[in-house]
Amino acid sequence: MSLFTGGFLPGDSLADRLALLAAPARLRLLIPEMRARVNEFLGKVVEAVRARFGGRLSYASLPFEGVDWGPFDIISTDACYRTAANAARFRDGIRGFVAQGRAQGRPVAITEFGCTTHRGAADSGAADSGRGNSIIEWGDGARPARLNGEYTRGEDEQARYISELLDIFQAEGVDAVFVNTFARYDLPHRVEPHEDFDMASFGLVKVLEGSRGEHYPDMPWEPKTGFHHARRMLWRPIVT
Repeated sequence: MSLFTGGFLPGDSLADRLALLAAPARLRLLIPEMRARVNEFLGKVVEAVRARFGGRLSYASLPFEGVDWGPFDIISTDACYRTAANAARFRDGIRGFVAQGRAQGRPVAITEFGCTTHRGAADSGAADSGRGNSIIEWGDGARPARLNGEYTRGEDEQARYISELLDIFQAEGVDAVFVNTFARYDLPHRVEPHEDFDMASFGLVKVLEGSRGEHYPDMPWEPKTGFHHARRMLWRPIVT
């Protein structure tokens, strides 16, 4: 919320606010006031939602937001993209996150993780939702125009990444996860490699243009290898 919604961090646009991530010294100065605003707002939201909704509540957070989890039932984070830069400390980060939830008597959820569909994506910034589209040049109207280089399709790499992270999450006691994402309808699969925008997609299915899939003939998409890997994983629900 602090990045995608105005009013919590300075900047009139999402691009302005995202730029703060590349200026950590400035961001650190802004964090105390931002956290106060976020928690004040979330407190009001939880109160309003509780009056109308009887289920359990959570919020897909970023670590620097410093969320007060007191009003919530489930602790959640979006910051779960493993790259070459953070691979050595990734598991420890998940373990600490789970420990935080256990200390507060709450289940924990990973509300976003995944990988794009080209070779090298698992180790690069393309395994990060903020930079996953970086291999695309965008045209007018936020539509993809072309790929910005030569890339090789990598469904197996995406599938392996998802499977490895699911293994880590399960081993460390995470209660629930959400894969980013099911489909990117704005990034269709095409046979010609330089036009295959699906290589920049986190989708577990490849979106087809003007045709239907084989596995699900009534759908305009076809499952990728990662779709089948995710389905085969045994995963336990959050226990009440």
